[in-house]
Amino acid sequence: MRPALKVLDGQSYDVIVIGAGAVGCSSAQHLAALGYKVLLLDKSDIASGTSSRSSRLLYCGLAYFSPDFPLWQYILHPRELFQRVKTARLAMQCRTELVKTMPERLRHATFFFPVFRGGAFPGWKVDLGYRALGLFGSRDAPLAYRRVSAEKAAEKFPLIRFMDRTRLTSTAVFREYSYFWPERILSDTALDAERLGATLRTYCAVTNLQHDKDTGWTLDLEESAPGQNGTAQVHSRMVINATGPWIDRLIGRVSNQARRRLTGLKGVNLLVRLPDAFKGHGLETISSLKHPFYMCPWGDHHYLAPTDTVLEGDPDTVRVEADEVDYLLGEANRLFPSLNLTEKDVVYRWSGVRPRTNSDNHSGSKALTIHDLAEDGLPDMLAVTGTPIMVHRHAGREIAKRVKKRLHPTGTPQALSYAARLMPADIRTESGVSEAEILHAVRTEHVVTLTDLIMRRLPTGWKPDMGFDDVERICAIAATELNWSPARQKQECEAYRAQCLENFEPRLSADPQSRPLA
Repeated sequence: MRPALKVLDGQSYDVIVIGAGAVGCSSAQHLAALGYKVLLLDKSDIASGTSSRSSRLLYCGLAYFSPDFPLWQYILHPRELFQRVKTARLAMQCRTELVKTMPERLRHATFFFPVFRGGAFPGWKVDLGYRALGLFGSRDAPLAYRRVSAEKAAEKFPLIRFMDRTRLTSTAVFREYSYFWPERILSDTALDAERLGATLRTYCAVTNLQHDKDTGWTLDLEESAPGQNGTAQVHSRMVINATGPWIDRLIGRVSNQARRRLTGLKGVNLLVRLPDAFKGHGLETISSLKHPFYMCPWGDHHYLAPTDTVLEGDPDTVRVEADEVDYLLGEANRLFPSLNLTEKDVVYRWSGVRPRTNSDNHSGSKALTIHDLAEDGLPDMLAVTGTPIMVHRHAGREIAKRVKKRLHPTGTPQALSYAARLMPADIRTESGVSEAEILHAVRTEHVVTLTDLIMRRLPTGWKPDMGFDDVERICAIAATELNWSPARQKQECEAYRAQCLENFEPRLSADPQSRPLA
């Protein structure tokens, strides 16, 4: 269970990892497996930031091959060609690793990439890109690529019949994967780090950091769980800044001379209900703004994503704007004119900030980058940018290698596990969540709030109704283990609904207490 802050006060660690998102959880797991004494901290819950607001797509990596210049100019940019091939290869390798080790947390579907007459991506270029990706694939996670004429595609796939086929010449058909539950992947990872000896402390804000050349880092911590208080001071030989879009803000607490490491890229996603012909099928293409555009299956629904807007403000205040909704709906209607999607078709929406690496490119670089902050006057601190969930294990391994070059672990190495932490077989249910499953999550998985439980431990919050029908039941069961009074239960239910309304804007019926409409 989650340790009290007073238990941590005065403790010393080999490595403190700040941020329990994709990079932080993986770093803690790999470091603990090497025998390091690790403390993993987050100001909120596991995977409650960017990792919970992603486009939920385990992307094959095609866009990594697409340069901002004609292909022949790769002759003039051999280093960029090498980097793009390297990044695409890594994407496919990480895709295969996740499919092999955590199949329970993924879903696959048939996807399409339409080829238009006069478009920026003619058939030969699409073939070249997917064939190159196929070289990096495996039988365990096949790309299963083929290109089909528009006529044959329309005969075989009902979704294609809804497209504007006046310019459609053919379509690429391939297999793509999505995260059924990205939050659960990271909870599994954090809990395995704990099994290996790491200390996990959520709802723990870092209020101050100081470095001494002789004693290392000292961190002041403050309780941030609702209704609780307390402080602690801990010490560490190294610090990993894995706070995602908050990376520069954390560095700024220690140094006012550090250069910018991050470019935050805001992405918006809309959940919509499409005709039955779309079920189980997805689409990837390039939007009118030359950005990636996805139409991803999500149960009986689909979500449209993403937008790409550089964010200069506070990631905590990011919300979906009306013009972003109009843009995504407009792109869908451009491809499928007969849908006539409007704002009323949006079941719910969400947004997040991708932590890109700052570069000469206005929108930053997608490349995974580990920053040694010693050059900014912050010795023994590493920061990480450019890491989607897809490559989080690779990032964790690379960070562990960097740490190992500087520090010897104080403990004994152990074998980590990449497997999903499934509910015990005797309490597992196929639909809904049972009382036993709720109690198991509360007892063993660091649940602090009802939102933690519904959004990040149980498969409830991301359903079309966002679990509104089941809020009181889940809360009442959790309350028996968490000692919540009736007043606290009411508060937790209200807080869950409030965060859904604020961050997801579900489409409600006339009764504000009723569930969102599917």
